[in-house]
Amino acid sequence: MSDARRQDGPPWYLTFFGEDFWTVADHEYTPERTAAETGYLADVLDASAPGRRVLDLGCGTGRHAVALAAREFSVTGIDAGEWALGRAAAEAAAAGVRVDWIRLDLLRELPWPVGEFDAVVCVQSFGWGSDAQQLRLLQEVRRVLVPGGLLILDHSSVLAIAGNYVPEATFETKGLRADFRRAYRVASGRSTGEIEIRRGDAEPVVVHDDVRMYQPAEVRDLLTRAGFTVERVDADFAVGREPAPTTRYVQFVARNEGGSAGAITAWEGKREPHPSTLDLRWSPDEFAFVRPWVDGAFRSAYDDGGLAELARAYPLSDPYSADLAAPVLSGHFGLDLAPGMVTAGAGATGLLHACAALAVPGPVLRLAGGHPDLPRWAARLGARTITTRFEDLTADLDRHTPSVLVLDRPTITGDLFGRERLEEITEAARACGTTVVLDEAYAVYAGPDASCVPAVAGHPNLIVLRSMSKGYCCGGLRVGFAFAATELTQRLREIAPPLGAGGAGLAVAVRLLARGDIFAALRTRIAEVKPVVARTLRRTGLEVTEGADCLPWVTVDGDPGASLVWEKHGVRVKEIGVGEAAVGGRPGEAAGVGRHDSPLYKIAVPLSEARLTAFREAFADAG
Repeated sequence: MSDARRQDGPPWYLTFFGEDFWTVADHEYTPERTAAETGYLADVLDASAPGRRVLDLGCGTGRHAVALAAREFSVTGIDAGEWALGRAAAEAAAAGVRVDWIRLDLLRELPWPVGEFDAVVCVQSFGWGSDAQQLRLLQEVRRVLVPGGLLILDHSSVLAIAGNYVPEATFETKGLRADFRRAYRVASGRSTGEIEIRRGDAEPVVVHDDVRMYQPAEVRDLLTRAGFTVERVDADFAVGREPAPTTRYVQFVARNEGGSAGAITAWEGKREPHPSTLDLRWSPDEFAFVRPWVDGAFRSAYDDGGLAELARAYPLSDPYSADLAAPVLSGHFGLDLAPGMVTAGAGATGLLHACAALAVPGPVLRLAGGHPDLPRWAARLGARTITTRFEDLTADLDRHTPSVLVLDRPTITGDLFGRERLEEITEAARACGTTVVLDEAYAVYAGPDASCVPAVAGHPNLIVLRSMSKGYCCGGLRVGFAFAATELTQRLREIAPPLGAGGAGLAVAVRLLARGDIFAALRTRIAEVKPVVARTLRRTGLEVTEGADCLPWVTVDGDPGASLVWEKHGVRVKEIGVGEAAVGGRPGEAAGVGRHDSPLYKIAVPLSEARLTAFREAFADAG
């Protein structure tokens, strides 16, 4: 039967996995096999899952779900087959365990009507639909997994099957005969066929299947595109056994590192702290040092055009606001920036989102502790992420030849590395065919003369991003700028949405930029207060890194005692996770090797007298 004819009716898997199929399958899925597979699942879940709520996808007759429930996991089983679920419920009742059963077409009935789980297992139930459907299924798995949740995905490797693939075969036992007829289509990677089942003297029953047969590398790619971090790949339900070309059953152990919302989870949790808590996650008091210039820019924009006219601005002839902004930006940074080198967008966040598409097919190379948005968005598009350190950067460029290298300047520890260092990195990246995306959102504190924007003129593979958020305290304008050579700007504009920056925000932004360096008073205050903060924290026994004098934060190594210090003194600080796995390590290594596990704490320097006094009072017993 052709694929086209099958697509006219219900999906094949809705009718395939009935009583006739399971009559044959029971001879393959023996109690001994089920016990071995369940033992593997339980061992991995006990060792790596954050909790005991488990979702079994394509649970069939419940052979794994019931056994896991007997091991005191809280299990929900989902399957499309009514007969199989009925038998599963009977098996659970006979075993005296509780399992929640749901009948559902996992590929079509989206989103799944379930809560959240600590782990998802999927054994011999992957490949029923198209590649696009498998990807949507994995994305739905991420949605129902808690942040840090675990997926164990088992599949049959076509590498092992193809060597023994036969178009016809027969299985026969007492009172049962099954004739298998199938064909493997190399171009599509699908095995299509039928099973004719004869039981005693009854009329034969024919069931049809159409399964996508994957190589393990293809499954890893789907998992990465869905946003998972692959931590380990096992063979034949044995922890730590490396798959070989002859391995039939391959298990992927993958982590939902960032939560279902992907990069946007980095923005969650910014709620007001308890009134008795000193919040040192950011510096709201820095605005007082730039407010005269900001207020003046708003008044100037309003006086020149009025709010209504600014809001109505819709410059179709200048969709990236380059003609408007380039002259002002040229004066701001002290170089000649042609309009073809400037792209305005919806803040640095919007531009990072556009740059993520440049990372495909990947991989993305990033520094440990760097801003997570671009790598996470790129992962959703199919590019894996590799985390490195400055000392390993050149070697990792050569080793991985990434599509994109994303850098933060300054780094999270306040290293405001110079233009010469950037140019060395950019040249090394160019030799590997790598585009460098330099996020300078935090570099504004150093003033425009310290920017690396001038470097784009001599480096055709460099994009520098700036915004009006940090320092200017005008993130609500939603204005950011990407600077690059003309050809690279053209590539970026093929991806970045036009008219991303609104007229009112741009009017204020260009007036602020035209005023040049407005941060002298802020830098002076930071330089006065920052050493006081660092000395005080060191007296508590913490290891403090101050970074560049102009930056309004310090960092503290995340040793086990640090969190106790914050709790004792009643302060809130920002924890920066730098433990992202180096996904897909050296050939022969398991993914995740070389994790940088120690977190950092970022502490904003209190700048106003009121906040500085509160800080001193909180740490009064530190001396």
